[in-house]
Amino acid sequence: MKELVRDKSIRGLTLFCLLALVLAIPVYEIKAPLAAGSFISYFETALQSQVILFLLPIVSVLPAGAVYIRDSSSGFLKLYILKMNRITYIQKKTLQIYLGGCLPFFVSGPAALLLCFLFLYPLEQKNAVSWNELANALQTLLRVCLVGGIQAEISGIFAAVFQNYYMAYGMPFVCYYLLVILKERYLTDMYAMYPAEWICCKQSWGAGGSGIWMFLLLFSLALMLLHGLLLYERLQEI
Repeated sequence: MKELVRDKSIRGLTLFCLLALVLAIPVYEIKAPLAAGSFISYFETALQSQVILFLLPIVSVLPAGAVYIRDSSSGFLKLYILKMNRITYIQKKTLQIYLGGCLPFFVSGPAALLLCFLFLYPLEQKNAVSWNELANALQTLLRVCLVGGIQAEISGIFAAVFQNYYMAYGMPFVCYYLLVILKERYLTDMYAMYPAEWICCKQSWGAGGSGIWMFLLLFSLALMLLHGLLLYERLQEI
């Protein structure tokens, strides 16, 4: 976690995500007075916008997706293994990569919500804000973070397999949009394979939408396990 906090690219990407969220707010629709809680709905609209859906597979892989390649090419990988055993290294790197995919959105999301509150809430009619709407918006943000972690882990898997920066950064984007194309053009009923649906959650996912959380968590764990196994095989060669 300390490595991520110190990473300048994380800060830059966080600011970039914040700017993207602000630009994704449909300001042309804003006409005072706004209904109570409108700042929440505008924030959620930004989270579900095409801007964020496009940037997600790019931003999430950049901080730490290719960390194994950086470690191995630096010549210090053997030193890392001597300081810690292989299992500890694998646990640390898989978690670092996953959190690296989540962190830019996890930090920029609340900042964007605060900006929406500061600039839009004064334009609203003075009625009580719905806590259910706020909870739904925060759940959308959490799903964005989880999908970011999943994309980062996919980047880590390609990095371990091919040991190539282009594959590590490019293939998650290709896989992401391959799923989009397959769903929109050929498998229109297969909404569970649609990355936008993982975030927007507009289809049926069981009682209370619990299925989407189980899907994202299991998908995350499966990718982390696969990534860990691939790293273990790579470290056997050292």
